[in-house]
Amino acid sequence: MAGKKSIPPFVLYGLIVFVAVGLTLVSQNFVRPADCRGLCDAPETAPCPPGTCRAFEQRTGLPLPFRVDNPGGGSPTSGWGVLGPEDLPNPLFFLLDAFFYGLLLWWAGYVVQVLRGKAAPELLAILLPLALLLIILAGGYLLYRPVLF
Repeated sequence: MAGKKSIPPFVLYGLIVFVAVGLTLVSQNFVRPADCRGLCDAPETAPCPPGTCRAFEQRTGLPLPFRVDNPGGGSPTSGWGVLGPEDLPNPLFFLLDAFFYGLLLWWAGYVVQVLRGKAAPELLAILLPLALLLIILAGGYLLYRPVLF
C-alpha cells in the first residue's frame, strides 16, 4: 500500500492566508455602534440622541477597526458620523486583523494535529497563553470607545 500524500506547507499556509483575509473582510459587517444614521453635534458631556454618533465613533472591523468614520477630507456633510465609501480602510489595521485570524487558524490546526498525535504538545504551553492574550486584547478593544484614530 502506498502512503498518504501530505499537503505541501505552502498550500496549507496559502489557504490559511486566504481564509484569514476572507474573515477580515467579513468582519466589516461588525459595525460599532450599529445604529448611527447621522452626526451627533451635542456637547461632549451630553449624551447623543438615538441614531447619531460623534465623529470618528462609528467603526468596522474585528478585532481592530480598519475602517473608521472620518468626517474630514472628501466626506460629504451628510456622511459625517456614518461609515461610507469615502471612509477608506487603514491598511495596517487590516493586515493586523488578517494576522490575528491567521494566527488563530494556525493555532486551531496545531491543536488538531496534537489531538491526532502528529505534533508535539509542548508548543501548546506557549500557544495557549498567547491565544488567550489575543482574545483578551480583542475583548478589551471591543469594550473601549476610541475618540480619535
